Amino acid sequence: MKHLRRYLPLLALLLMLAGSITSCRDTGVRDALVRAEALMESDPHAARAVLDSLNPQSSSPIPNSSFLIPNFTKRDAALYALLRTQADYKCNIRLTSDSLPLFATNYFGTRRKAQRAALAQYYLGCAYSDMHRDLDAIDALLRATTLFPDTTNKYFANCLFELGLLYSNHHMQDNAWTTFNRYRRTEVCNSDSVNICYADYYMGSVAIYQEDIELSDSLFRCVECNVKASDYIRNTAYFQLAKLCFYKKHDMEEAIQYLQKIGDYFGEGNGAILSLKADILSEQQQPEKAFELYKKAIRNSSDIYTQCSSYEGLAGLAPLINKGDSTRYFIEQYKALLDTIVTRSQKEKIAEIKDKHVVELHDRQLEARHFRFLSWVGIVTVVFVSGIAMTFLLVDRKRKKRYILAQEELRQANVDVLRAQVDEKPADMEALYRKKLDACQNLFCRTSSARLLMLPPTSLTAHQRLTLMDDINHSFVDIMIDVRNSSNGINNQELTYCILSFLKCSTAQMAELLNTTESSLRKRKVRIKEKMPESMSSLFF
Repeated sequence: MKHLRRYLPLLALLLMLAGSITSCRDTGVRDALVRAEALMESDPHAARAVLDSLNPQSSSPIPNSSFLIPNFTKRDAALYALLRTQADYKCNIRLTSDSLPLFATNYFGTRRKAQRAALAQYYLGCAYSDMHRDLDAIDALLRATTLFPDTTNKYFANCLFELGLLYSNHHMQDNAWTTFNRYRRTEVCNSDSVNICYADYYMGSVAIYQEDIELSDSLFRCVECNVKASDYIRNTAYFQLAKLCFYKKHDMEEAIQYLQKIGDYFGEGNGAILSLKADILSEQQQPEKAFELYKKAIRNSSDIYTQCSSYEGLAGLAPLINKGDSTRYFIEQYKALLDTIVTRSQKEKIAEIKDKHVVELHDRQLEARHFRFLSWVGIVTVVFVSGIAMTFLLVDRKRKKRYILAQEELRQANVDVLRAQVDEKPADMEALYRKKLDACQNLFCRTSSARLLMLPPTSLTAHQRLTLMDDINHSFVDIMIDVRNSSNGINNQELTYCILSFLKCSTAQMAELLNTTESSLRKRKVRIKEKMPESMSSLFF
Protein backbone atom coordinates (compact mmCIF):
# COMPACT_ATOMS: atom_id res chain seq x y z
CA MET A 1 0.00 0.00 0.00
CA LYS A 2 2.87 2.36 0.82
CA HIS A 3 4.47 1.65 -2.57
CA LEU A 4 1.14 2.34 -4.29
CA ARG A 5 0.78 5.69 -2.50
CA ARG A 6 4.26 6.63 -3.65
CA TYR A 7 3.28 6.22 -7.33
CA LEU A 8 -0.16 7.85 -7.08
CA PRO A 9 1.10 11.39 -8.01
CA LEU A 10 2.92 9.97 -11.03
CA LEU A 11 -0.19 8.07 -12.12
CA ALA A 12 -2.33 11.21 -11.77
CA LEU A 13 0.20 13.18 -13.80
CA LEU A 14 0.14 10.56 -16.57
CA LEU A 15 -3.67 10.60 -16.63
CA MET A 16 -3.72 14.40 -16.88
CA LEU A 17 -1.16 14.27 -19.70
CA ALA A 18 -3.18 11.67 -21.61
CA GLY A 19 -6.35 13.72 -21.16
CA SER A 20 -4.67 16.88 -22.42
CA ILE A 21 -3.26 15.03 -25.46
CA THR A 22 -6.71 13.61 -26.27
CA SER A 23 -8.28 17.02 -25.77
CA CYS A 24 -5.75 18.64 -28.08
CA ARG A 25 -6.33 15.93 -30.69
CA ASP A 26 -10.12 16.38 -30.51
CA THR A 27 -9.70 20.13 -30.86
CA GLY A 28 -7.37 19.65 -33.83
CA VAL A 29 -9.81 17.28 -35.54
CA ARG A 30 -12.72 19.64 -34.95
CA ASP A 31 -10.76 22.62 -36.28
CA ALA A 32 -9.87 20.65 -39.40
CA LEU A 33 -13.51 19.66 -39.95
CA VAL A 34 -14.61 23.27 -39.53
CA ARG A 35 -11.94 24.37 -42.03
CA ALA A 36 -13.06 21.70 -44.53
CA GLU A 37 -16.68 22.78 -44.13
CA ALA A 38 -15.73 26.42 -44.74
CA LEU A 39 -13.77 25.48 -47.91
CA MET A 40 -16.52 23.24 -49.28
CA GLU A 41 -18.37 25.91 -51.25
CA SER A 42 -15.37 27.78 -52.65
CA ASP A 43 -12.86 24.94 -53.19
CA PRO A 44 -14.18 21.38 -52.69
CA HIS A 45 -10.85 19.88 -53.83
CA ALA A 46 -9.05 21.71 -51.01
CA ALA A 47 -11.73 20.58 -48.56
CA ARG A 48 -11.23 17.00 -49.73
CA ALA A 49 -7.47 17.34 -49.17
CA VAL A 50 -8.11 18.49 -45.58
CA LEU A 51 -10.33 15.45 -45.01
CA ASP A 52 -7.63 13.20 -46.51
CA SER A 53 -5.16 14.57 -43.96
CA LEU A 54 -7.50 13.43 -41.17
CA ASN A 55 -7.97 9.96 -42.62
CA PRO A 56 -5.20 8.95 -45.06
CA GLN A 57 -6.87 5.57 -45.62
CA SER A 58 -9.69 7.36 -47.45
CA SER A 59 -7.35 8.34 -50.32
CA SER A 60 -8.09 5.20 -52.30
CA PRO A 61 -7.36 4.72 -56.00
CA ILE A 62 -10.88 3.34 -56.27
CA PRO A 63 -13.24 6.30 -55.92
CA ASN A 64 -15.31 6.19 -52.76
CA SER A 65 -14.25 2.69 -51.79
CA SER A 66 -14.96 1.61 -48.25
CA PHE A 67 -13.46 4.52 -46.33
CA LEU A 68 -12.68 3.88 -42.69
CA ILE A 69 -13.84 6.56 -40.28
CA PRO A 70 -10.98 7.20 -37.84
CA ASN A 71 -11.28 7.00 -34.07
CA PHE A 72 -13.19 10.29 -33.73
CA THR A 73 -15.96 11.21 -31.35
CA LYS A 74 -19.37 10.28 -32.70
CA ARG A 75 -20.15 13.90 -33.53
CA ASP A 76 -16.88 14.42 -35.41
CA ALA A 77 -17.26 11.09 -37.20
CA ALA A 78 -20.76 12.03 -38.39
CA LEU A 79 -19.56 15.43 -39.63
CA TYR A 80 -16.58 13.77 -41.35
CA ALA A 81 -18.93 11.29 -43.09
CA LEU A 82 -21.15 14.13 -44.33
CA LEU A 83 -18.28 16.32 -45.53
CA ARG A 84 -16.51 13.37 -47.18
CA THR A 85 -19.63 12.49 -49.20
CA GLN A 86 -20.20 16.14 -50.06
CA ALA A 87 -16.60 16.67 -51.19
CA ASP A 88 -16.60 13.54 -53.39
CA TYR A 89 -19.89 14.54 -55.01
CA LYS A 90 -18.73 18.10 -55.66
CA CYS A 91 -15.45 16.77 -57.13
CA ASN A 92 -17.49 14.63 -59.60
CA ILE A 93 -16.41 11.36 -58.02
CA ARG A 94 -19.17 8.81 -58.50
CA LEU A 95 -20.62 7.61 -55.20
CA THR A 96 -20.74 3.82 -55.00
CA SER A 97 -21.62 3.29 -51.34
CA ASP A 98 -24.26 4.63 -48.97
CA SER A 99 -22.34 3.79 -45.77
CA LEU A 100 -21.01 7.30 -45.10
CA PRO A 101 -24.22 9.26 -45.75
CA LEU A 102 -26.21 6.68 -43.77
CA PHE A 103 -23.82 7.14 -40.84
CA ALA A 104 -24.38 10.92 -41.07
CA THR A 105 -28.18 10.64 -41.33
CA ASN A 106 -28.33 8.26 -38.34
CA TYR A 107 -26.48 10.82 -36.21
CA PHE A 108 -28.11 14.07 -37.39
CA GLY A 109 -31.59 12.50 -37.43
CA THR A 110 -34.71 13.07 -39.51
CA ARG A 111 -37.11 14.64 -37.01
CA ARG A 112 -35.95 18.23 -36.60
CA LYS A 113 -35.25 20.86 -39.23
CA ALA A 114 -31.49 21.39 -39.34
CA GLN A 115 -29.04 22.21 -42.12
CA ARG A 116 -26.72 19.26 -41.51
CA ALA A 117 -29.59 16.80 -41.15
CA ALA A 118 -31.02 18.04 -44.47
CA LEU A 119 -27.62 17.87 -46.19
CA ALA A 120 -27.07 14.32 -44.95
CA GLN A 121 -30.41 13.26 -46.46
CA TYR A 122 -29.68 15.17 -49.67
CA TYR A 123 -26.32 13.49 -50.23
CA LEU A 124 -27.81 10.12 -49.32
CA GLY A 125 -30.24 10.71 -52.19
CA CYS A 126 -27.33 11.67 -54.47
CA ALA A 127 -25.49 8.48 -53.51
CA TYR A 128 -28.55 6.36 -54.29
CA SER A 129 -28.96 8.19 -57.61
CA ASP A 130 -25.34 7.42 -58.55
CA MET A 131 -25.96 3.79 -57.55
CA HIS A 132 -29.11 3.71 -59.79
CA ARG A 133 -31.35 3.08 -56.78
CA ASP A 134 -33.90 5.64 -57.90
CA LEU A 135 -36.69 4.67 -55.50
CA ASP A 136 -34.40 5.08 -52.49
CA ALA A 137 -33.04 8.31 -53.98
CA ILE A 138 -36.54 9.78 -54.34
CA ASP A 139 -37.40 8.82 -50.77
CA ALA A 140 -34.19 10.38 -49.38
CA LEU A 141 -34.58 13.58 -51.41
CA LEU A 142 -38.23 13.97 -50.41
CA ARG A 143 -37.24 13.59 -46.78
CA ALA A 144 -34.47 16.15 -47.27
CA THR A 145 -36.95 18.77 -48.55
CA THR A 146 -38.77 18.57 -45.20
CA LEU A 147 -35.60 19.11 -43.14
CA PHE A 148 -34.17 22.32 -44.62
CA PRO A 149 -34.80 25.13 -42.09
CA ASP A 150 -34.80 27.71 -44.89
CA THR A 151 -36.35 27.13 -48.33
CA THR A 152 -34.12 29.86 -49.80
CA ASN A 153 -31.16 27.55 -49.24
CA LYS A 154 -29.44 26.58 -52.50
CA TYR A 155 -29.33 22.92 -51.48
CA PHE A 156 -33.11 22.93 -51.10
CA ALA A 157 -33.31 24.11 -54.72
CA ASN A 158 -30.74 21.48 -55.79
CA CYS A 159 -32.85 18.86 -54.04
CA LEU A 160 -35.91 19.87 -56.07
CA PHE A 161 -33.88 19.78 -59.29
CA GLU A 162 -32.56 16.26 -58.61
CA LEU A 163 -36.08 15.10 -57.74
CA GLY A 164 -37.39 16.53 -61.02
CA LEU A 165 -34.74 14.63 -63.00
CA LEU A 166 -35.62 11.36 -61.26
CA TYR A 167 -39.33 11.85 -61.88
CA SER A 168 -38.65 12.70 -65.52
CA ASN A 169 -36.45 9.62 -66.01
CA HIS A 170 -39.28 7.46 -64.71
CA HIS A 171 -41.83 9.19 -66.97
CA MET A 172 -43.70 10.59 -63.95
CA GLN A 173 -44.35 13.76 -65.90
CA ASP A 174 -46.93 15.36 -63.61
CA ASN A 175 -44.63 15.03 -60.60
CA ALA A 176 -41.66 16.18 -62.67
CA TRP A 177 -43.54 19.28 -63.86
CA THR A 178 -44.62 20.21 -60.33
CA THR A 179 -41.11 19.75 -58.95
CA PHE A 180 -39.35 21.66 -61.76
CA ASN A 181 -41.95 24.42 -61.41
CA ARG A 182 -41.15 24.71 -57.68
CA TYR A 183 -37.45 24.80 -58.55
CA ARG A 184 -38.10 27.51 -61.15
CA ARG A 185 -39.73 29.72 -58.50
CA THR A 186 -36.87 29.43 -55.98
CA GLU A 187 -34.63 32.42 -55.34
CA VAL A 188 -31.55 30.32 -56.19
CA CYS A 189 -32.88 29.64 -59.68
CA ASN A 190 -34.18 33.15 -60.38
CA SER A 191 -30.90 34.75 -59.35
CA ASP A 192 -28.83 32.80 -61.91
CA SER A 193 -29.49 32.75 -65.67
CA VAL A 194 -27.71 29.39 -65.99
CA ASN A 195 -30.13 27.80 -63.53
CA ILE A 196 -33.06 29.42 -65.35
CA CYS A 197 -31.78 27.91 -68.58
CA TYR A 198 -31.72 24.37 -67.15
CA ALA A 199 -35.15 24.80 -65.56
CA ASP A 200 -36.66 26.03 -68.84
CA TYR A 201 -35.09 23.17 -70.79
CA TYR A 202 -36.31 20.38 -68.54
CA MET A 203 -39.75 21.95 -68.14
CA GLY A 204 -39.93 22.13 -71.94
CA SER A 205 -39.00 18.44 -72.17
CA VAL A 206 -41.76 17.55 -69.71
CA ALA A 207 -44.26 19.72 -71.61
CA ILE A 208 -43.60 17.63 -74.77
CA TYR A 209 -44.74 14.48 -72.99
CA GLN A 210 -47.77 16.35 -71.70
CA GLU A 211 -48.66 17.28 -75.32
CA ASP A 212 -48.50 21.00 -74.52
CA ILE A 213 -46.72 21.98 -77.73
CA GLU A 214 -47.04 25.76 -77.42
CA LEU A 215 -45.66 25.79 -73.88
CA SER A 216 -42.82 23.46 -74.82
CA ASP A 217 -41.95 25.58 -77.86
CA SER A 218 -41.91 28.82 -75.82
CA LEU A 219 -39.70 27.25 -73.10
CA PHE A 220 -37.14 25.96 -75.63
CA ARG A 221 -37.09 29.37 -77.28
CA CYS A 222 -36.36 30.90 -73.85
CA VAL A 223 -33.33 28.59 -73.69
CA GLU A 224 -32.35 29.74 -77.19
CA CYS A 225 -32.49 33.41 -76.11
CA ASN A 226 -30.64 32.87 -72.82
CA VAL A 227 -27.15 34.34 -73.30
CA LYS A 228 -25.82 32.29 -70.35
CA ALA A 229 -26.87 28.95 -71.86
CA SER A 230 -24.00 26.53 -72.47
CA ASP A 231 -23.32 25.28 -75.99
CA TYR A 232 -24.54 21.81 -75.06
CA ILE A 233 -27.89 22.89 -73.63
CA ARG A 234 -28.45 25.40 -76.45
CA ASN A 235 -27.81 22.83 -79.19
CA THR A 236 -29.95 20.27 -77.38
CA ALA A 237 -32.75 22.84 -77.34
CA TYR A 238 -32.22 23.36 -81.09
CA PHE A 239 -32.70 19.64 -81.61
CA GLN A 240 -35.90 19.62 -79.55
CA LEU A 241 -37.20 22.63 -81.51
CA ALA A 242 -36.37 20.85 -84.79
CA LYS A 243 -38.42 17.84 -83.69
CA LEU A 244 -41.31 20.06 -82.62
CA CYS A 245 -41.28 21.92 -85.93
CA PHE A 246 -41.24 18.76 -88.03
CA TYR A 247 -43.43 16.32 -86.09
CA LYS A 248 -45.92 18.67 -84.43
CA LYS A 249 -46.02 21.83 -86.55
CA HIS A 250 -45.20 20.10 -89.88
CA ASP A 251 -42.86 22.98 -90.69
CA MET A 252 -40.03 21.28 -92.54
CA GLU A 253 -38.13 24.45 -93.43
CA GLU A 254 -37.81 25.66 -89.85
CA ALA A 255 -36.81 22.17 -88.70
CA ILE A 256 -33.99 22.16 -91.28
CA GLN A 257 -32.85 25.60 -90.08
CA TYR A 258 -32.51 24.35 -86.50
CA LEU A 259 -30.59 21.28 -87.69
CA GLN A 260 -28.24 23.59 -89.58
CA LYS A 261 -27.68 25.61 -86.38
CA ILE A 262 -26.62 22.41 -84.62
CA GLY A 263 -24.16 21.59 -87.41
CA ASP A 264 -21.57 19.06 -86.35
CA TYR A 265 -21.68 19.91 -82.65
CA PHE A 266 -22.81 16.39 -81.68
CA GLY A 267 -20.74 14.77 -84.42
CA GLU A 268 -21.80 13.26 -87.68
CA GLY A 269 -22.71 9.95 -86.09
CA ASN A 270 -25.41 11.08 -83.64
CA GLY A 271 -28.19 8.52 -84.11
CA ALA A 272 -31.10 10.72 -83.02
CA ILE A 273 -30.13 13.54 -85.38
CA LEU A 274 -29.53 11.10 -88.25
CA SER A 275 -32.96 9.55 -87.70
CA LEU A 276 -34.63 13.00 -87.73
CA LYS A 277 -32.78 13.97 -90.93
CA ALA A 278 -33.85 10.68 -92.51
CA ASP A 279 -37.50 11.43 -91.63
CA ILE A 280 -37.17 14.85 -93.29
CA LEU A 281 -35.54 13.36 -96.44
CA SER A 282 -38.27 10.74 -96.60
CA GLU A 283 -40.86 13.53 -96.47
CA GLN A 284 -38.96 15.33 -99.27
CA GLN A 285 -39.22 12.21 -101.48
CA GLN A 286 -35.53 11.30 -101.28
CA PRO A 287 -35.84 7.62 -100.25
CA GLU A 288 -32.27 6.53 -101.13
CA LYS A 289 -30.61 9.17 -98.93
CA ALA A 290 -33.18 8.60 -96.17
CA PHE A 291 -32.55 4.82 -96.32
CA GLU A 292 -28.81 5.27 -95.85
CA LEU A 293 -29.29 7.70 -92.94
CA TYR A 294 -31.64 5.24 -91.19
CA LYS A 295 -29.03 2.49 -91.46
CA LYS A 296 -26.32 4.84 -90.21
CA ALA A 297 -28.52 5.90 -87.29
CA ILE A 298 -28.99 2.23 -86.29
CA ARG A 299 -25.25 1.59 -86.41
CA ASN A 300 -24.34 4.72 -84.39
CA SER A 301 -27.05 4.66 -81.74
CA SER A 302 -27.73 2.40 -78.78
CA ASP A 303 -30.97 4.18 -77.92
CA ILE A 304 -33.84 1.74 -78.30
CA TYR A 305 -36.32 4.44 -79.32
CA THR A 306 -34.03 5.73 -82.10
CA GLN A 307 -33.44 2.19 -83.40
CA CYS A 308 -37.16 1.36 -83.30
CA SER A 309 -38.17 4.45 -85.32
CA SER A 310 -35.29 3.85 -87.77
CA TYR A 311 -36.37 0.25 -88.46
CA GLU A 312 -39.91 1.53 -88.95
CA GLY A 313 -38.59 4.02 -91.54
CA LEU A 314 -36.52 1.33 -93.27
CA ALA A 315 -39.55 -0.96 -93.50
CA GLY A 316 -41.51 1.81 -95.22
CA LEU A 317 -38.73 2.82 -97.65
CA ALA A 318 -37.47 -0.67 -98.68
CA PRO A 319 -40.17 -1.33 -101.34
CA LEU A 320 -39.55 2.12 -102.86
CA ILE A 321 -35.87 1.42 -103.61
CA ASN A 322 -36.31 -2.19 -104.77
CA LYS A 323 -35.28 -3.82 -101.48
CA GLY A 324 -38.59 -5.43 -100.70
CA ASP A 325 -36.96 -8.69 -99.64
CA SER A 326 -35.55 -6.86 -96.60
CA THR A 327 -38.92 -5.47 -95.58
CA ARG A 328 -39.87 -8.50 -93.51
CA TYR A 329 -36.59 -8.34 -91.58
CA PHE A 330 -37.04 -4.63 -90.87
CA ILE A 331 -40.60 -5.22 -89.66
CA GLU A 332 -39.51 -8.06 -87.36
CA GLN A 333 -36.77 -5.90 -85.86
CA TYR A 334 -39.23 -3.06 -85.43
CA LYS A 335 -41.77 -5.32 -83.65
CA ALA A 336 -39.10 -6.82 -81.38
CA LEU A 337 -37.92 -3.37 -80.33
CA LEU A 338 -41.50 -2.19 -79.90
CA ASP A 339 -42.24 -5.16 -77.61
CA THR A 340 -39.14 -4.28 -75.60
CA ILE A 341 -40.36 -0.68 -75.27
CA VAL A 342 -43.80 -1.87 -74.15
CA THR A 343 -42.24 -4.24 -71.59
CA ARG A 344 -40.03 -1.44 -70.31
CA SER A 345 -43.04 0.86 -70.14
CA GLN A 346 -44.87 -1.68 -67.98
CA LYS A 347 -41.85 -1.91 -65.67
CA GLU A 348 -41.79 1.88 -65.45
CA LYS A 349 -45.47 1.86 -64.53
CA ILE A 350 -44.69 -0.60 -61.75
CA ALA A 351 -41.83 1.63 -60.63
CA GLU A 352 -44.20 4.61 -60.70
CA ILE A 353 -46.64 2.73 -58.47
CA LYS A 354 -43.80 1.95 -56.08
CA ASP A 355 -42.64 5.56 -56.20
CA LYS A 356 -46.14 6.75 -55.37
CA HIS A 357 -46.29 4.26 -52.53
CA VAL A 358 -43.00 5.59 -51.14
CA VAL A 359 -44.24 9.17 -51.44
CA GLU A 360 -47.60 8.35 -49.87
CA LEU A 361 -45.89 6.46 -47.06
CA HIS A 362 -43.62 9.44 -46.44
CA ASP A 363 -46.62 11.79 -46.47
CA ARG A 364 -48.47 9.57 -44.00
CA GLN A 365 -45.44 9.54 -41.73
CA LEU A 366 -45.28 13.33 -41.85
CA GLU A 367 -49.01 13.60 -41.15
CA ALA A 368 -48.73 11.18 -38.23
CA ARG A 369 -45.77 13.10 -36.84
CA HIS A 370 -47.64 16.39 -37.27
CA PHE A 371 -50.72 14.92 -35.57
CA ARG A 372 -48.63 13.65 -32.64
CA PHE A 373 -46.97 17.04 -32.31
CA LEU A 374 -50.32 18.86 -32.34
CA SER A 375 -51.75 16.35 -29.86
CA TRP A 376 -48.89 16.91 -27.44
CA VAL A 377 -49.17 20.67 -27.86
CA GLY A 378 -52.92 20.42 -27.24
CA ILE A 379 -52.48 18.25 -24.15
CA VAL A 380 -49.76 20.50 -22.71
CA THR A 381 -51.87 23.59 -23.44
CA VAL A 382 -54.96 22.08 -21.79
CA VAL A 383 -52.95 20.99 -18.73
CA PHE A 384 -51.28 24.41 -18.51
CA VAL A 385 -54.54 26.34 -18.86
CA SER A 386 -56.29 23.98 -16.44
CA GLY A 387 -53.47 24.43 -13.94
CA ILE A 388 -53.69 28.20 -14.21
CA ALA A 389 -57.48 28.11 -13.88
CA MET A 390 -57.35 25.78 -10.86
CA THR A 391 -54.67 27.93 -9.22
CA PHE A 392 -56.74 31.06 -9.83
CA LEU A 393 -59.89 29.41 -8.45
CA LEU A 394 -58.07 28.13 -5.36
CA VAL A 395 -56.47 31.51 -4.69
CA ASP A 396 -59.81 33.28 -5.24
CA ARG A 397 -61.59 30.79 -2.98
CA LYS A 398 -58.98 31.27 -0.27
CA ARG A 399 -59.24 35.06 -0.58
CA LYS A 400 -63.05 34.93 -0.35
CA LYS A 401 -62.87 32.61 2.65
CA ARG A 402 -60.52 35.01 4.43
CA TYR A 403 -62.79 37.94 3.53
CA ILE A 404 -65.80 36.13 4.98
CA LEU A 405 -63.85 35.37 8.15
CA ALA A 406 -62.85 39.04 8.41
CA GLN A 407 -66.50 40.08 8.02
CA GLU A 408 -67.49 37.61 10.72
CA GLU A 409 -64.78 39.00 13.00
CA LEU A 410 -66.05 42.56 12.40
CA ARG A 411 -69.63 41.50 13.05
CA GLN A 412 -68.60 39.94 16.34
CA ALA A 413 -66.71 43.14 17.29
CA ASN A 414 -69.89 45.19 16.57
CA VAL A 415 -71.91 42.86 18.78
CA ASP A 416 -69.41 43.23 21.62
CA VAL A 417 -69.45 47.04 21.34
CA LEU A 418 -73.27 47.15 21.39
CA ARG A 419 -73.41 44.79 24.33
CA ALA A 420 -70.90 46.94 26.26
CA GLN A 421 -72.91 50.09 25.49
CA VAL A 422 -76.10 48.45 26.73
CA ASP A 423 -74.41 47.17 29.87
CA GLU A 424 -72.78 50.61 30.35
CA LYS A 425 -69.25 49.34 30.99
CA PRO A 426 -67.06 52.27 29.81
CA ALA A 427 -63.87 50.69 31.14
CA ASP A 428 -64.07 48.03 28.40
CA MET A 429 -64.97 50.39 25.51
CA GLU A 430 -61.41 51.39 24.49
CA ALA A 431 -60.31 47.75 24.20
CA LEU A 432 -63.48 46.92 22.26
CA TYR A 433 -62.94 49.81 19.88
CA ARG A 434 -59.33 48.65 19.39
CA LYS A 435 -60.61 45.14 18.56
CA LYS A 436 -63.20 46.60 16.18
CA LEU A 437 -60.59 48.78 14.46
CA ASP A 438 -58.31 45.76 14.02
CA ALA A 439 -61.21 43.81 12.50
CA CYS A 440 -61.86 46.65 10.04
CA GLN A 441 -58.17 46.69 9.13
CA ASN A 442 -58.21 42.90 8.58
CA LEU A 443 -61.25 43.31 6.30
CA PHE A 444 -59.49 46.03 4.32
CA CYS A 445 -56.37 43.86 3.88
CA ARG A 446 -58.54 41.26 2.09
CA THR A 447 -59.56 43.75 -0.61
CA SER A 448 -57.84 43.92 -4.00
CA SER A 449 -56.80 47.56 -3.57
CA ALA A 450 -54.92 47.12 -0.27
CA ARG A 451 -51.66 46.53 -2.18
CA LEU A 452 -51.98 50.02 -3.72
CA LEU A 453 -50.89 51.59 -0.42
CA MET A 454 -47.43 50.06 -1.05
CA LEU A 455 -46.99 52.11 -4.24
CA PRO A 456 -45.82 55.73 -4.44
CA PRO A 457 -48.88 58.01 -4.30
CA THR A 458 -47.94 59.85 -7.50
CA SER A 459 -47.86 56.59 -9.50
CA LEU A 460 -51.56 55.83 -8.87
CA THR A 461 -54.10 56.56 -11.58
CA ALA A 462 -57.33 58.41 -10.88
CA HIS A 463 -59.26 55.13 -11.11
CA GLN A 464 -56.90 53.40 -8.67
CA ARG A 465 -57.19 56.25 -6.14
CA LEU A 466 -61.01 56.13 -6.39
CA THR A 467 -61.06 52.34 -5.88
CA LEU A 468 -58.70 52.58 -2.92
CA MET A 469 -60.79 55.23 -1.18
CA ASP A 470 -64.00 53.27 -1.79
CA ASP A 471 -62.50 50.13 -0.21
CA ILE A 472 -61.22 52.13 2.78
CA ASN A 473 -64.63 53.75 3.40
CA HIS A 474 -66.43 50.42 2.95
CA SER A 475 -64.07 48.49 5.26
CA PHE A 476 -63.92 51.10 8.06
CA VAL A 477 -67.54 52.35 7.87
CA ASP A 478 -68.50 50.76 11.23
CA ILE A 479 -65.70 52.41 13.19
CA MET A 480 -66.31 55.70 11.36
CA ILE A 481 -69.91 55.67 12.62
CA ASP A 482 -68.69 55.12 16.16
CA VAL A 483 -66.18 57.99 15.86
CA ARG A 484 -68.85 60.31 14.44
CA ASN A 485 -71.25 59.46 17.27
CA SER A 486 -68.65 60.10 19.97
CA SER A 487 -67.09 63.23 18.40
CA ASN A 488 -68.23 66.83 18.07
CA GLY A 489 -68.86 67.84 14.42
CA ILE A 490 -66.24 65.76 12.69
CA ASN A 491 -66.67 65.54 8.89
CA ASN A 492 -66.10 62.72 6.37
CA GLN A 493 -62.70 63.93 5.17
CA GLU A 494 -61.45 64.16 8.74
CA LEU A 495 -62.69 60.62 9.41
CA THR A 496 -60.80 59.39 6.34
CA TYR A 497 -57.70 61.20 7.61
CA CYS A 498 -57.97 59.29 10.89
CA ILE A 499 -58.18 55.95 9.05
CA LEU A 500 -55.20 56.78 6.82
CA SER A 501 -53.21 57.76 9.88
CA PHE A 502 -54.09 54.44 11.52
CA LEU A 503 -52.89 52.62 8.34
CA LYS A 504 -49.48 54.31 8.78
CA CYS A 505 -49.75 56.29 5.55
CA SER A 506 -47.17 58.99 5.05
CA THR A 507 -48.12 62.66 4.95
CA ALA A 508 -47.43 62.71 1.19
CA GLN A 509 -49.74 59.74 0.63
CA MET A 510 -52.53 61.28 2.67
CA ALA A 511 -52.17 64.61 0.85
CA GLU A 512 -52.40 62.88 -2.54
CA LEU A 513 -55.40 60.72 -1.59
CA LEU A 514 -57.29 63.57 0.13
CA ASN A 515 -56.35 66.06 -2.62
CA THR A 516 -54.86 68.64 -0.24
CA THR A 517 -51.46 69.94 0.91
CA GLU A 518 -49.15 68.49 3.57
CA SER A 519 -49.11 71.72 5.62
CA SER A 520 -52.92 71.77 5.89
CA LEU A 521 -52.89 68.15 7.10
CA ARG A 522 -50.64 69.04 10.04
CA LYS A 523 -53.12 71.75 11.17
CA ARG A 524 -56.04 69.36 10.58
CA LYS A 525 -54.60 66.82 13.00
CA VAL A 526 -54.74 69.32 15.88
CA ARG A 527 -58.37 70.24 15.12
CA ILE A 528 -59.40 66.55 14.91
CA LYS A 529 -57.89 65.79 18.34
CA GLU A 530 -59.92 68.66 19.80
CA LYS A 531 -63.18 67.27 18.36
CA MET A 532 -62.94 63.63 19.58
CA PRO A 533 -62.42 62.15 23.07
CA GLU A 534 -58.87 61.41 24.14
CA SER A 535 -59.59 57.68 24.38
CA MET A 536 -60.80 57.68 20.77
CA SER A 537 -57.93 59.81 19.40
CA SER A 538 -55.38 57.46 20.95
CA LEU A 539 -56.72 54.74 18.64
CA PHE A 540 -55.65 56.64 15.53
CA PHE A 541 -52.71 58.86 16.64
